[in-house]
Amino acid sequence: MIVEKAIAIFARDGLGASTRDLAQALGVTQPLLYRYFPTKDALIERVYHEVFFRPWNDEWDVWLADRSAGIGDRLKRYLGDYAHFILRGELVRLHMYAGLAGNPIVHKFIHSLRERHFRTIAQEIRAEYLLPEPQNEAEAEDEIELIWAAHSSIFYIGVRQWVYGSPPPPDMARTIDMLVDGFLLGMPAALRARRAPF
Repeated sequence: MIVEKAIAIFARDGLGASTRDLAQALGVTQPLLYRYFPTKDALIERVYHEVFFRPWNDEWDVWLADRSAGIGDRLKRYLGDYAHFILRGELVRLHMYAGLAGNPIVHKFIHSLRERHFRTIAQEIRAEYLLPEPQNEAEAEDEIELIWAAHSSIFYIGVRQWVYGSPPPPDMARTIDMLVDGFLLGMPAALRARRAPF
């Protein structure tokens, strides 16, 4: 009950909301709140875990690496499911508030995306399009930046909706299909043009 109320309050008011406000909203005393969460940071970490990591789908890693399907189909399946996960109002707003507050907890989620998904996507695109391996860290970062650009456009749909109050696309599946198609038309060509042949 404490965590659910904290999610709602922090998503509405930001991480600056006080434990006193939370205790009042719950109808309990602050000492009782601290009995379960000894610090506000401990409560924020639990909130972040519940919103970002408990619903994380470990199947995403499997889908992205499964070469029985083309990379386009894999990305559409992954991003379609990821959109259901990432476009929740409390997640979008908590992520923005945590970033603006400089809370390091936000970097755990970003690190998971980068290391578990983006590197796999880069590897699978190289394999499907017969692209040369990156020869240095700068070339590896080029791949990650292009993937970030496409991937973050899904999150930005949530920002448009839950921060700016703009409606999401009426057909999310169609939007994701077009995003992936455009990404795969551009990324392999951009990388091939900048790398020496095998």
